[in-house]
Amino acid sequence: MALLENLQWNVLVFILIFCRWAGMVMLTPVFGARGVPPIIRLVLSLSLSLIVYPILMPAVTPFDGGVPAFTAVVFKETLVGLTFGFILNLITFIMMGAGELIDFQLGFIMGSTIDPLFGNRSFIAGNFLLILTTMILLATNAHHMMIAAMVKSYSYIPINPTHIPDSSAFFVKILGQTILLSLQIAMPIYGALVIANVGVGLLAKVVPQLNLLNLFFPVKIVFGLVMFYLTITLLGGEVSRLVDISFGWLDELFRGWRQ
Repeated sequence: MALLENLQWNVLVFILIFCRWAGMVMLTPVFGARGVPPIIRLVLSLSLSLIVYPILMPAVTPFDGGVPAFTAVVFKETLVGLTFGFILNLITFIMMGAGELIDFQLGFIMGSTIDPLFGNRSFIAGNFLLILTTMILLATNAHHMMIAAMVKSYSYIPINPTHIPDSSAFFVKILGQTILLSLQIAMPIYGALVIANVGVGLLAKVVPQLNLLNLFFPVKIVFGLVMFYLTITLLGGEVSRLVDISFGWLDELFRGWRQ
């Protein structure tokens, strides 16, 4: 009977570990990218859970309460994993937001198509920055850092039935910072295009005989693409900065949730 109870406890602990890792894989950049099939995410979550299971199992203390307590812990572990993935996924949200601002100023937003996979509008610069960000994260082994940070999260929030404090103020704060970071990344190109618009408007007033309407749009696109090319070398440093910022957010949140 003791052997059966021990086996049952080990299975329950593995399920709890899997819930946290599945939540992380679902939303984290690279692992939760659009092109990754759900079955691959499931296999990856199971594989990571199996790898860390021997490390985490001895630290989990048994708790009573039956099915209600176990269900509460499942919900808590899933929430921790989803929160982890969501905060790291803000890296891609910031880059896509910057790309959409650039698309808007270039006029590409008018020609955006519908994404057949998600039914959303697809933006040219936004998707390009998203792909580039994913490549930079892979090239810098940021996905390894994400796994290591996930393992470290157990030192802040162990597997137990305790509740998670309210963190609404924290998420409101990082939402504002996310919007600000998108503006900062897009501002070199966005600002240059705004200045170009003002210059063309002044030129049209000074020389009304020129047909600037037909000439301006192709020149504006070429100018915007040139600015994009000149600033693209800086994106690697920006992505690294966003990774550091997102890990700082995680550390701040988990310290607030520390048990």
